[in-house]
Amino acid sequence: PPWSRTGQWYGWEHGPISSKHYSHVTPQRGHWAWQRGWGPQGQQELWASDVFGFAPEADAWWSEHEGPEPLQGIAGVGVNTWAKGTIAYGQNEPKWGPKHEGTHDFEANGGHRRLAAMAAETAAPSRPVVPVPVQWPNAFEPDLLTCGPQASVAALTASGLGALIPSVAESKVASEFALEGLIELGMARSVTWSNTSLMIVTASGKIASCPSPRTGLDKITCTLLQVPTLPGFLLDESAVASASELDDGLLRAVVGTGGRVGLYEFREGADDKSPTWHEAGAVLVPGSAKATTVTSTRNRLLVTGEDGTAYLWNLRWDGAPASTKPARTEAPLAGGRRSWQSACLLSSGKVLRLASKWQRGKGGVENMKSEILI
Repeated sequence: PPWSRTGQWYGWEHGPISSKHYSHVTPQRGHWAWQRGWGPQGQQELWASDVFGFAPEADAWWSEHEGPEPLQGIAGVGVNTWAKGTIAYGQNEPKWGPKHEGTHDFEANGGHRRLAAMAAETAAPSRPVVPVPVQWPNAFEPDLLTCGPQASVAALTASGLGALIPSVAESKVASEFALEGLIELGMARSVTWSNTSLMIVTASGKIASCPSPRTGLDKITCTLLQVPTLPGFLLDESAVASASELDDGLLRAVVGTGGRVGLYEFREGADDKSPTWHEAGAVLVPGSAKATTVTSTRNRLLVTGEDGTAYLWNLRWDGAPASTKPARTEAPLAGGRRSWQSACLLSSGKVLRLASKWQRGKGGVENMKSEILI
């Protein structure tokens, strides 16, 4: 190419210098039709050599005895003429118009590719999980999971059908039960086993309290709690929430919208106002993860994402998070594809997850199989 030819400029940068590719864009020899005090971005005294070329000041003094006209370069022009408009970079451009709406789809065109290395560094550590051999009731496909005292576990469908496992460490046969009084409140969106009852958050934003399940009890009657709708729960269709009752009767709730998770307490306001939900604190789920399950105990908050990753925060005495970052993060390492549906925290600190996957049965027919993983 012409900018690598020997002798392009007789006095300097002799040979195939890469910076010479700038020379062909201007009728003057050298870089950018150089004038003293001006550069490609306007009036400036210093040039970045690797961006705008090497030794541009040499253009001011080159002069040749033979060759094409002109034989004398910018040295013969004299003083800077930028104020006269001879070369007035940045002076004659049209004014900017009004701000317009951008139509570029950032995520569809690569997104934060430059942050890929950072994302890899902050990825949650994996922890192997294995299915618990559970014998479910016939045609039972649970949606929700809650952990109770002494390693007991209850699974629940959105319509209120449940299955009780007395202990995940011993008995693996689940006994069936049904929650009554939920139909008029809406489908169950979450269940928390707290104190001596199950706390159900329904699709209408109402909270129901149901006596704790036990073996041999096949029907459980739930009652509506006279508390306001959870803050922000009905404003976002993808919001997730849970409610719990502490030993002293204090009600707490967790509401997750997108990547933000708020923690609330139901108590009286200032000036003896009626009791309502007061935010004790909030956390942000790391990265771009979206909360799909939220639940809490007196001193812990558990948030799980669509990929089953669990994020745990320690809570202070007043229900606020002890730190903005999770105290523990773990991603489930399990073979095969699964849809992670729900999770709860055992008293031992282990995370119990509810998942489902397609399984090929007799005759090649595929069936959905629900399983608990620990």
